[in-house]
Amino acid sequence: MLSSSNIQVMSNAILKASKNLRRDFGELEKLQNSRTNVKNFVENSFLNTKNAIFDELKNARPDWTFYFQQYEDTIEKKHDDKFCLIKPISGIANFSKGISYFASSAIYYNNFIPEAAVIYDPIKDELFYSEKGRGAFVNNSRIRFSSTKNLAEAIFVFDKRELFLKVIDKGFFSKVDSEIRIFGCSCLDIANLASGRIDCYISENKLDEILEPGFLLIQEAGGIIHQNKA
Repeated sequence: MLSSSNIQVMSNAILKASKNLRRDFGELEKLQNSRTNVKNFVENSFLNTKNAIFDELKNARPDWTFYFQQYEDTIEKKHDDKFCLIKPISGIANFSKGISYFASSAIYYNNFIPEAAVIYDPIKDELFYSEKGRGAFVNNSRIRFSSTKNLAEAIFVFDKRELFLKVIDKGFFSKVDSEIRIFGCSCLDIANLASGRIDCYISENKLDEILEPGFLLIQEAGGIIHQNKA
């Protein structure tokens, strides 16, 4: 693992909180016959994960300001000198349905420059992390962006169904025989993009403007971010 103390601090907090998150995920199957019970259980799990991460990080970094993203909503830009944006559960709709594609994440900004990011998949026990100028990793292995050049061999992932339908209407994929997916967890989508498992991720969001933790991973893994200005 990178020797950065920031990476260590964020990783430790998320890994500690994820022990209970995994336990909660295992309990969800018993509640699927009651929508009310599931909703309350998921909300409590989110809150408990949020509090566990906050307590650990606040103790280790009392000079940081902390912001939490509620579910998949975007968050406005912050202007603190040092702040950490945390997503306790990214892909919470998947989590609530017992689908094992969700993650917890944190990204640290210093003077609004992303310096360290962590994304953790608690089911596969994969810790993605990156620090500015030091590369991107999953667990202890360096990751690289996909080298796929043939569109017919590429896997395209969309962040939302509505965006996929817009692109389909324009006829692009009628000319290209590519694999298309919508997984429902932006953090893991982008982590898998940075690691080369996904070849292209398509979103209407400007990743740097919504403070997406995977933005730094993509850069450090050698990826290219194209912003359509139209």
